[in-house]
Amino acid sequence: MKTAYEKLFKHFKFVDALEMKNRLAMGPILTYASRENGEISDIDLTFYEKRVGGVSTVIVGPAFITENGQVAHGQIGIHRDHVIRKLHQLTQMIHRRGAKAILQLSHGGRKCVEMKNKWQAISPSEKPHKRKGKKPVQMTERDITYMVQAFGEATTRAMEAGFDGVEIDGGNECLLQQFMSRQANERSDSYGGSAENRFTFALEVIREVTRRAAHAGKPFIVGYTLAPKEKGYLGNKVEDTFEWIDRLVHTEIDYLHISALHEPTLSSEENRSLVSSIIKHVNHRVPLVGTGGLTATEVAEAFEKGLALITIEQALVVQPDWVEKVINSDEPASMDVTSLDKDMSLPPEVLAHWQDMHKNDRPY
Repeated sequence: MKTAYEKLFKHFKFVDALEMKNRLAMGPILTYASRENGEISDIDLTFYEKRVGGVSTVIVGPAFITENGQVAHGQIGIHRDHVIRKLHQLTQMIHRRGAKAILQLSHGGRKCVEMKNKWQAISPSEKPHKRKGKKPVQMTERDITYMVQAFGEATTRAMEAGFDGVEIDGGNECLLQQFMSRQANERSDSYGGSAENRFTFALEVIREVTRRAAHAGKPFIVGYTLAPKEKGYLGNKVEDTFEWIDRLVHTEIDYLHISALHEPTLSSEENRSLVSSIIKHVNHRVPLVGTGGLTATEVAEAFEKGLALITIEQALVVQPDWVEKVINSDEPASMDVTSLDKDMSLPPEVLAHWQDMHKNDRPY
């Protein structure tokens, strides 16, 4: 192993919780391969089995917590008890490979308007996800209470499936981010308006999830995904993100996951500045997880900035044994997305999505 990468393979321990064998985590990946009822498929199992060797942590998901929270066909679900059995097979396999398993809990909110099913998309307000797009239904306070409970019930199912923790998806333009954003939240009640009010829903979800986690009977961590900033008019700026961080560090979350530390619209220098400013503001008050990039050099550079764990997604999709190659000083100098065509474990939908995402550098 090259000396520059040795620090990536040092142990990391969450306070009074789990010890990770290194600083590399497989980030959440939407495989588009799960069954219609949200149950993971054999394709999912094969996909993960080929890629979890070497990492300390596998963040599975995004997993939708209710039927109307699904953002894509083939997405993993944690919405009903019937999904637990197959998810338990997945966590057992991850544990056998020496890694910890965390499930990302997600609800797409207004992103679900294009899903062709019987469920009506919901959101803080009726504002559509895209200009001239379909309008979601504005959530009532009863809907909000139900959704908080749904996150809690999903947490309990994750425990029963053998996961070592959950990650609340508060980024990726999903429901929790929609509540925190003035672009989606036009409410005038206690869940809208001021920054404090827009944070209320996320705070209630965190309280319910951490309450359930406290009864796991074993170390069980809770993370929170946060978007660094938003584009466009009324979008949250970095200063708003700092305010969310200040509120989040006073909750019982075990780590904060910045969902996109590499903004495709920014220059390399602007990206470095964004990463540095967020890490500086966090100031070790809570372990920070972020994306490392495609190459080992990029991952090492991200770690040196002060991240606790580094997530790798595209690199593992393109090169399933990426970590082993880094350990053996055999990692590729660059990553070619065309090599995906040679991976027969990937269904056509996954190939098409990842080739498109790699080309446009965008999240799910």
